[in-house]
Amino acid sequence: MAFDWKSIFEYETFKMVKVQDARLGVLYRLFQLAIAAYILAEIFLKALYLQKEPPVPGAIRITLQAPNNLITPSYCNGSLPCTFWGANEILYPSDGAGVAFFTTRTSAINYPNQPGCNNLRVSSPQDPCFFQPTNNNVTILPKSYIADIEDYTIMVEHSVRGKATSIAIRSGLMDGELVSFNGKTIRKLTNDTRMAKNPRADGDIFTVQEILTAAGANLDSPSTAPGANKATGETYRSSGIVIVIVIEYKNVPFKKDTISYKYLPQIIDGNEYKVVENIYNTTDGSFTLIDRHGIRLVFQQHGTIGEFQFIALLTGLVASLALFKVAETLVELVMLNVLPERNVYDKIKYSEISHDGYNLDIIHLPRHRPGYD
Repeated sequence: MAFDWKSIFEYETFKMVKVQDARLGVLYRLFQLAIAAYILAEIFLKALYLQKEPPVPGAIRITLQAPNNLITPSYCNGSLPCTFWGANEILYPSDGAGVAFFTTRTSAINYPNQPGCNNLRVSSPQDPCFFQPTNNNVTILPKSYIADIEDYTIMVEHSVRGKATSIAIRSGLMDGELVSFNGKTIRKLTNDTRMAKNPRADGDIFTVQEILTAAGANLDSPSTAPGANKATGETYRSSGIVIVIVIEYKNVPFKKDTISYKYLPQIIDGNEYKVVENIYNTTDGSFTLIDRHGIRLVFQQHGTIGEFQFIALLTGLVASLALFKVAETLVELVMLNVLPERNVYDKIKYSEISHDGYNLDIIHLPRHRPGYD
C-alpha cells in the first residue's frame, strides 16, 4: 500500500455534538454528582484548604510525682527486696530534653578514697590515685527494686511551632488522646480532664502503669534483651526497658486553627536500659556508684500542622476539577459501545473534512466495528 503523504499534515480537532438522550443525560449528571461529592470529601477530610508542614519540635518537659499512699507490692517479697524512693531520686537525670528515665532496680556501692589521693586531680591513667572500682568497697544499698513504681504519676508538657506558618502552641491549649499500641484510645485529654487530676496542672498526667499498658509492656514479664539473664528469668523490672512515645499532631477537621495530638507509645522489643550515676564525696574523697536499671521514655514529635490559605484551597480545587473529564469519557464509552443506537452516534461523532484548495468534502468515518451498518 502506497504511503499517503497527506496524512503527515492532518490535524485532529474535537467535534461538539449535543445529544438529547435522557439515558445519557441522567448518567452524565450522576457521574458529575459523584465526582463533586468525592472532590468535596477530599478537600475537607484531607484538609486540602490548609498550608501544611511538619511541626517544628518544641520543648518537652517530663516530671514525676510520688502517690499519696505508697504500698508494698508483691514483687517486693521475691528474689530482691524493695526500697522506697521519692520522685527526685527515681527520676534521673532530673531534667531531660524529650527523654526521661525512671529507676526500677538499683544498688549503691561506696569506694573509699586511697590515703593521700585526690581522685579529681590525676596526672595519668597509671597514677595510683586514678579511680577504678575495686573490692575495697562498702555496699550502701544491695540490689533492690523501687517499690510501687507503677503508681507514680508522670506529667508531660510539650509544644510545637510552624516554620512556614505562624503556628506556635503548647499542649495546654490543645486536646489530645493516649492511644494504646493496638490503636485503642485509653484516655481523652482536655482542659477538664487535666484540671480533674490537678487544678494547677499545665500538662497531661498519667500513671506509670498507664504508659506501660498503652505501650504493651509489663515490668514483670521476662526480658527479651540480649543481656538479660534468661536462666533466672530476669524481668524488665530488673533489666530495664525502652519505650518510644510518638506525639502526633494534626488539625481538627472543620475547626479553624485548632490542633490536636495523640500519644502513641510503643515498646522497643529487645532493648534494656541502665545508667551508672557517679557521685564524688567532697568530704572524704570517696566515690559512690549508683547502678540504675529502669524505664527509658523517648518522646518524638511528628505529624502535620497547617493554617487556612486560599491558594492551597484553589490548588486543590483546580487539581480536582480535572476529574470531571472522567464523567465525559465514561458517558462517551456507554454512548458509542453500549446503547442500541451506538452506530448512529458513531457516524455523527466521527467524520473527516477534506480540502483540496477549492472544495470541502465531509466524509463519515465508521470505526469498523463488527455489525456496523
